[in-house]
Amino acid sequence: CHKEEWVTGKSTSRKGLDGKQRRLKIGGFWAPVGTGGKGFGSPTKSPSKGIGRDRQLLRFVSETNENDGFGSVLQQSLKMEEVATRTQQLDDINPRVMAAAGLGVHRGAWDFESQTDHPKVDVKVGKDEGNRPCILLKDLVPSEVKRRTGFRDVHMLLSFAMVACNGSLENLFATTSKLTWLEEWVFFFEFMYGRTAIRWAEYEHNFKCSQKPLRRVLHIKLGLQKTARNRWPMVATYEEDAKFRREHWNEHFDPQTGIRAEMIDASELVLPSPSDAELQRSLFSDYYGGPVAKAGICNQFCSWIRGLPLCTGRITDSQLVTVTGVLEQQKTFAEADDTHSHIPFTDIVDKGFKIAISAVLHGQKVMQPNYSKGGVQFTGIETLESACVAVVRSGNERAVKRCKMSWFIKRGCAYQLWDINLVCDIWEAWTFQVNFM
Repeated sequence: CHKEEWVTGKSTSRKGLDGKQRRLKIGGFWAPVGTGGKGFGSPTKSPSKGIGRDRQLLRFVSETNENDGFGSVLQQSLKMEEVATRTQQLDDINPRVMAAAGLGVHRGAWDFESQTDHPKVDVKVGKDEGNRPCILLKDLVPSEVKRRTGFRDVHMLLSFAMVACNGSLENLFATTSKLTWLEEWVFFFEFMYGRTAIRWAEYEHNFKCSQKPLRRVLHIKLGLQKTARNRWPMVATYEEDAKFRREHWNEHFDPQTGIRAEMIDASELVLPSPSDAELQRSLFSDYYGGPVAKAGICNQFCSWIRGLPLCTGRITDSQLVTVTGVLEQQKTFAEADDTHSHIPFTDIVDKGFKIAISAVLHGQKVMQPNYSKGGVQFTGIETLESACVAVVRSGNERAVKRCKMSWFIKRGCAYQLWDINLVCDIWEAWTFQVNFM
C-alpha cells in the first residue's frame, strides 16, 4: 500500500491553436508519495553548506583550525556561552559549521530546549539512526547519579572523568559510538559500579545501542583510567599522610615522629570452576572454599587505597606480598621521599601474613597480633598488644568494604563468564577510582 498526499489545484494559462492565451484550471487530486532515494520525502545524503554567511564562517573556522590548534576551542567557548544564555540554540547552527568548530560534542548534553522539543524516536537496538539521547545533563540529579554510578553527584563524576583524561578536553568529549560523550561516561561508570545491570542485554536496552560499540566504549575508557592510575603515585608521602588523615590517628601516632604505616589485607574475587585439573588446583582456596582470585588491598591512614594485581587463589597471604613486590616498592618509595626518607614503612597485617623476616631484610617493620603457642593463654601484655593492633587495623576493614562497593567486583564471575584480563583491569581501575568517590 503506497502512501498518498493531497496536491492542491492551481490555475495556469496555455496558448491555443488559434494563438490566443486560454486559462486552464486544474483541481486538487491525491498523488503517491515518492519513497525512493531521490524522493522529495527522503532526507538529504549530505548536510547543506547553508547561506553565504554560513559558508564564510565555515571557511574562517577551517582556516583557523589549520593555523592554530586553539581555534576550535575558541569557537566552542564563544558559541556555548550563547547557548548557555539562551540567546541561540544549537539547532540554529549549520551542521557543517558545527562539525568544523567542534560543537557536535555538546549536542545531547547541553542543549536542553532543543532536546525537549523533539519527540523521542523509538528505534531498534543496534541501528545507528538518529535518536534522542537516553541521558540528559538535567536528568542527572544527585540521587540518580548515586544510584547508577556511586558518585555523589554529576560534579564529582565529571571531576574524576577529567582526572582519568589527564585534564584533556579532547579525550573527555571524544566518542566512539552513537552515544553522546556524557552517555559514554555514564555507561562506563555504571558498568564499573555494577548495581543497576548485570547482562549486556540490559545495557543494550537502557542505552539503545548494540553490544559491540558498548564493549568498545568500555575498553577505551578503561584504558584511560588505567593510564591515569599509573601516573598517580602508589602511596602518599609521609607529609601527605599526616596532613590528610583524621585526628584520631594522631592520638596513636605522632604526625611528626610517628611511623609510616600501610595496612595490607587480602580479599577474593569469585571465579568459575575450570575444567582443567591444574588450573583448578591453582585457583582453589581452602579458606574461601572454591576457585577464587586473591586480591591484595593496601591502605594508609589518610585513606589512600591501592589494589595489588590479582593472583591465583591457591597462594598464601605471605606469597601474595612476595609476588606483587610490595616490600620492594615500599623501600623504593621511602628512599625517594626527600623530607622523611629516614622513616621506613611499617606494615600492619593480620596473623596470616608471615612477612616479618622479609620486611627486616628490606629495612622495614611489621605490626601484627601475637601468635598463640600451642593453645597457651596470652599474658596481659600480649593481650593488650593484640588489641592495639586490632584497633589500628580497623581502617583496613573500611578499605575492603570500599573495594567491594562495586557489585561487579563483589559478584566476580559467579553469575556470568568474563574475560579474565578484563576482570583484572577493572579491579585495578576500580581500586583507583574509589579514592575519588
